Amino acid sequence: MSDVFNQRTMEGCMIRKHVYRFGLSISLMMSSAASSYAAGCGFQLAFTRPDERGTQTVKVYRGDPVPALGNVRPLLFIVSHKVNTDGTKVSYGVKDPRGLLCRDQPNANSCAINHIGNAFNDPGRPVADFEAVRDAGFPPNKSWQVLDPSIIEKDKNTGKPCVTPDGYLVSMTAEVVNDGGHAHEGDCDQTKYIDALTVPAIVIPKGENQFAAADIGKRNIVVAFSSSATKNVVPSIVGDTGPSNELGEATVAMNRMLNGLPDAETPKHRDDAKARFQAKATATLIFPGGANRLARPVTPQRVAEGGNDKLAKFGGAEKVYQCIHDEINPNF
Repeated sequence: MSDVFNQRTMEGCMIRKHVYRFGLSISLMMSSAASSYAAGCGFQLAFTRPDERGTQTVKVYRGDPVPALGNVRPLLFIVSHKVNTDGTKVSYGVKDPRGLLCRDQPNANSCAINHIGNAFNDPGRPVADFEAVRDAGFPPNKSWQVLDPSIIEKDKNTGKPCVTPDGYLVSMTAEVVNDGGHAHEGDCDQTKYIDALTVPAIVIPKGENQFAAADIGKRNIVVAFSSSATKNVVPSIVGDTGPSNELGEATVAMNRMLNGLPDAETPKHRDDAKARFQAKATATLIFPGGANRLARPVTPQRVAEGGNDKLAKFGGAEKVYQCIHDEINPNF
């Protein structure tokens, strides 16, 4: 899906070390790897990917085979994750196309947290183009000249964009929660998609590319690591695909955990999402191969359990931090 925010916040705060969800602490994960991390990970530059619509470049490293994980070679890159809101109901609002209504009117209803332009076929179009098709009742022939049907669901009965009863456009993700979910595309049910507010996940470029060649696709296990100043470790998955010239988007849930925000915290509007939820430099470790894909159903608890299991087999969080320090970036 399209990226959400092109501006990365450089602001942040020192966040205390926190406990893994569902009872597994970072300290336990680190101690489990005490005897193994000294051996290193063998991270070497494998390829580069464009980011920020091609204006920046991200280095992607490949590690040594991991016997406990079927000898797959994990990939790792360090990037500041922008906030991705696709898959959550409050992403795009019919009456709040700029995602700023609750900034200006804190008690307003049907407030969105994203700009409708991120759901356009052409992000350069003005918001007025959306407002015109909205005010005309979303005629199908004109609506899809503006909106991208891979981001906003199309009603299989009317051909119009799906709109929930409380005024939100149904926001899609490339992955679905349950087996058979794709067969229900067009029923305008938001819940079949990966919810950005609750499921930690990243976005990778769609199509044939180096990630696909490495056998990395939807639901592959990912573990994200904030900088060594905070050491927040977040088990996650590949939950969506996006443009070929972007790398470094993560769901609201993942960014919230990386930044150490309270579990129930959600963005109040688009500016709030940019200010509080965008993560600073994050090491993103991805485990390739079919054996390292999370089976559906996709739930926050199953994502946490799957990520913690793969990380333990890799050698633990402290091993990852040590390898990054020794092999990639001594200042991370």
